[in-house]
Amino acid sequence: MAKYKVAVATNDGINVNVHFGHAAAFDIYEVDDVSGKFEKIEVRIKPEHCDGSCGDGACGRQEVEHSSMFAAAKNLADLDYVLCQQLGPQAIQSLARFNVRAFDIALPIDEAIAKINLYRKKLAERLSRIKGLQNKTL
Repeated sequence: MAKYKVAVATNDGINVNVHFGHAAAFDIYEVDDVSGKFEKIEVRIKPEHCDGSCGDGACGRQEVEHSSMFAAAKNLADLDYVLCQQLGPQAIQSLARFNVRAFDIALPIDEAIAKINLYRKKLAERLSRIKGLQNKTL
């Protein structure tokens, strides 16, 4: 039984309704790939924005590795997906560096997770067809 993890930006525990940059925390769900059933397994607090106390001068530079967006993405690096009401390009790029797929979606959490499960199934079908075609041409 395969499982995957999803972070959800929510302020009511019912809807995906918070922008990535405004989320103080993310509800983390574990989803069964076959049945689509899911359960909340934790609440992950977003790291604090740099307060300048690091002393290495990085706070004044625009290096991605030292940005608050990068820190927030790194905090979610062990997950498969992040669902937010809205994501900017920097958030998407920061998450992608950790192989986390990000989607902006404004739906109830159960519907949003169902859409992710459907996406995963369709993606697996497409990859299977491509692999089948490749095997035929070899």
